[in-house]
Amino acid sequence: MFTILKAILVIGTLLLFATAISANEQSLKTGAVAETMAVGSYVYARVEDNNLWLAAPFVPVAVGDTIKFAGGAMMKDFYSPVLERTFEDILFVPKLEVIQQVNVEDHANTMAHEPIGITSSEVATVPKAGEIEPLSGGKTIASIYSEQSQLQNQKVAIRARVMKVSLNILGKNWITLQDGSGVAPDDQLIATSSEVVSIGELVTVEAVVRNNVDLGSGYNYRLLLENASFTQ
Repeated sequence: MFTILKAILVIGTLLLFATAISANEQSLKTGAVAETMAVGSYVYARVEDNNLWLAAPFVPVAVGDTIKFAGGAMMKDFYSPVLERTFEDILFVPKLEVIQQVNVEDHANTMAHEPIGITSSEVATVPKAGEIEPLSGGKTIASIYSEQSQLQNQKVAIRARVMKVSLNILGKNWITLQDGSGVAPDDQLIATSSEVVSIGELVTVEAVVRNNVDLGSGYNYRLLLENASFTQ
């Protein structure tokens, strides 16, 4: 009798285990990475098939990779203060795994550098009003905001301090600038560029003014400086 009960218990355990495996296999998902960025100890990745954003503990991930993941918790209207961005929907998963790499060099670069979402933990001092002398014949951040309609698609030059640098987002580097002019939130501008500058650096910026920029994937800007070049 004991032997029969023992056999029943073993069979039941095996069936439960098989059911758990089946459930895990059904929840396992894969997809190609259309966009990725790292912030601190997390990596963000957008899956190409359904435009789903994922967040997970950091692993090297490059655009074009195929990843797999399972489970997780969906967050609505999640705001990232580091990225200064709200994700309408983002799935926080316990783990991402790359199952197919497209560009091995991209992974080597990711491992060799700090997380690509932000270049440094250094904090720049916000410039005070009048601290940074405006360029002769140039603009200030305040004047660009006040004249943004007239400046649409026009090239401008400003002198400003680099407050934040985010790398490799939508194929560009994103540089936040302040010059001590303007009133929050219109006291800073973001410039996109292929160049890299350091946080806290005082730079001369030449860029093209764009209004109401919608880059998709939740990137919407009332005012943006594009194709920026920097000199000290």
